[in-house]
Amino acid sequence: MFDATFWVAISFVIFCLIIVYKKIPQVINNLLDNKINEIKSEIDNAKNLKNESEQLLKKYKKKIEDAHMERSQILNSEKKETEIFIQESENKFEQLILNKKKSLEQKLDQMKVKAIKDIQNISNKIALETVKKIISNSANDEKMKVINQKNLEKIFINLTNTKAS
Repeated sequence: MFDATFWVAISFVIFCLIIVYKKIPQVINNLLDNKINEIKSEIDNAKNLKNESEQLLKKYKKKIEDAHMERSQILNSEKKETEIFIQESENKFEQLILNKKKSLEQKLDQMKVKAIKDIQNISNKIALETVKKIISNSANDEKMKVINQKNLEKIFINLTNTKAS
């Protein structure tokens, strides 16, 4: 009665009707739409992550540039402060040397004055003793001794005044 192709065609039509009845193409279509939406969501998420990472990269590059600028400013500032410190130290050292030099010159002047006074005192003593010896050896006359004694007293007074000053 009917051959095999007829039965294959009928079973194919029944199969297609079952598929349409069960809405299988719509389910497959929904599954594919869901998968497409999921992939689009992942792509959008990846784009957002890429944008965020680019912004972070820019932010950190800016921070690095700022750090380099700040480092340069700090180095320049410290260099200037060091130069100022060195200049001040040199000025203080020069002032210290000048003060020491003045102090030594004053001490030298004081030592010269003291040496001159000591020499004057010694020479006055020697002169006084010499005059005493000359007077005692040469003067027989009583008036001469009195005059010489007065002169000796004047010399002695001058010596004591010289020592006091």
